[in-house]
Amino acid sequence: MLKSTDGNNKVMNMTKRKGTLLRKKYGEYLLATLAMSASLFLAAIVDNIMVGNFLGADALAALNLTFPIVYIKNIVFCIFIYGGNTLAAIYKGKRDNNSANKSFTFSVLFGVVASTLMVILGIAFARPTAMALSQGGPLFDLTLEYTIPLWVSGPLVLFNSGIATYVRNDGMKKLAIALPVVSNAINLALDYVYMALFGWGVAGAGWATVSGYAIGSLLLVFYFTSKHRTVKFVRVGIHDIKLFLSVLKTGLPMALSQACNVVRTCFINAIILSAAGTVGMQIISICMSAFNIAMIFISGSSTTLMPICGALYGERDNKGVHYVLRFSLIITEIMCIAVLVVYELFPLYVGRLFAPVPPETAVQLELAIRIFSLCIPFYGISYNINAFYQCTKQSFAASLFTVLEGVVFIVPMIYLFALISTEMMWLSFTLAEIAALLVTVVAMQIIARKKQRTSFLMLDSSAEQGVLDMTIENRQDSAVEASKAVEKFCIENEIDSGVANILAVTAEELAVNAAKYAYKGKNDIDICLRILEDDVVLSFRDNGVNFNPTEYMDDSGEIITGLSLVRSITPDISYNRVLGFNVTVVKIKKSNNVSSTI
Repeated sequence: MLKSTDGNNKVMNMTKRKGTLLRKKYGEYLLATLAMSASLFLAAIVDNIMVGNFLGADALAALNLTFPIVYIKNIVFCIFIYGGNTLAAIYKGKRDNNSANKSFTFSVLFGVVASTLMVILGIAFARPTAMALSQGGPLFDLTLEYTIPLWVSGPLVLFNSGIATYVRNDGMKKLAIALPVVSNAINLALDYVYMALFGWGVAGAGWATVSGYAIGSLLLVFYFTSKHRTVKFVRVGIHDIKLFLSVLKTGLPMALSQACNVVRTCFINAIILSAAGTVGMQIISICMSAFNIAMIFISGSSTTLMPICGALYGERDNKGVHYVLRFSLIITEIMCIAVLVVYELFPLYVGRLFAPVPPETAVQLELAIRIFSLCIPFYGISYNINAFYQCTKQSFAASLFTVLEGVVFIVPMIYLFALISTEMMWLSFTLAEIAALLVTVVAMQIIARKKQRTSFLMLDSSAEQGVLDMTIENRQDSAVEASKAVEKFCIENEIDSGVANILAVTAEELAVNAAKYAYKGKNDIDICLRILEDDVVLSFRDNGVNFNPTEYMDDSGEIITGLSLVRSITPDISYNRVLGFNVTVVKIKKSNNVSSTI
């Protein structure tokens, strides 16, 4: 049974939306996004494993000291790639392909330019940077050695992984997975060659990353020559400055997260060096290396959510946005808890994966990993909520959480716990994450009440006076039932009978032809009818092959009669291919001067 959400709470005898299409789409994107997430974290993980085992724990500690540089590079990636990709998805949802193409252009080209400028500055100031990161201590030489190739890899990683986000959105899953997998496989092989055979030391790990992404980027030729691309490079000018600023604004919350990571890591490293010395840095290096494995899943699931929710937000499909967020949280927590269980049961095995563990530090490391790992499930929740706020343009909420989580709570907590006990330092990561999450939710709930929103998620559905949301199978009899449900819903909500008739006929014809031409075999079609203040909007979504009902012809070259009728009776009908979905939207005035009989 489906309850309509109009003011009278009437009941419709139709199956409510099952979420099958969105769940399948999330599943399709998850594997590809995990592979892309791995491209951002796996290079560091592989380097840490190889460096720790070939060169020892001091070299691994030096790599951890360079994490602020990794986060600085990620600032550019997040602000341009995640910002542009999310905005392109939103514009796709709004059926504005020109703005989506401009978002793509700003995202990739300007991202590469910004990243290249950072390489020049990074190399110029490599020595003072390494001095600041290592505090001029015994790890200075190793830190400096790794710094230069780390900067050089920035533009290559951005170009390779950045384009991969659009490859994923265009449904080219195999290529989206192949790009990071091939790049990191080459990186792993060259780690051994450069360090073990050539004797390049810790710098070899950095140059292996550069080589891996340079060679892996050759695969992008398959994307740029593909007919299935939905975004392309276009000419942009000074008149597009507003859109460029929108790209920056959309990516700002996640970029701010990386900026906070820079500040946090510098403070944490300084506190740990002062409180626990080189041994403490070795322990935190292993903990952070292990945490990066969990971050592949956390970042992968949360960034899977972003383009899907962004497109749904652009379509004003609030129920779909809620569904994807809930499903993403469930999947994320399952993966996080699985990682946590492994780390709690086998902490020393995890530690030895990254570096040899001397007997005198084994007990400290075992305790540290077990306490530190408790933060993983909370990070999973936090990243999903933050990604949700970002892709629904809740920039204040996303920025608030980022600052609280990234700096405000963690730095004072780890400092205070370090004064009490070095073992207590590892608990600060979990407590800071919980505190930031609670404060953000409470603050946004207060704001929601002031703005008369239903929850801290801040989605506005006040313009909707009634919603019929249902899923049908791609069968002709289902199309007939959908038509009846649409007409009945309109009449119950006092919509003009002529408009109700038009929408009923449109629903039937679109459902029949989507089932006939877009699908092969059994599948579902989502139908949503929203009654707004002045208009009634009917939306169709399926994940079949490309099928544009506004211009479709049959095999004989004749326009299909039913769809021709639909185009003649609906004043505003549009189609777009969004994230592998066929999305058709019909808009009609609530009071229309039409006959009630078609």
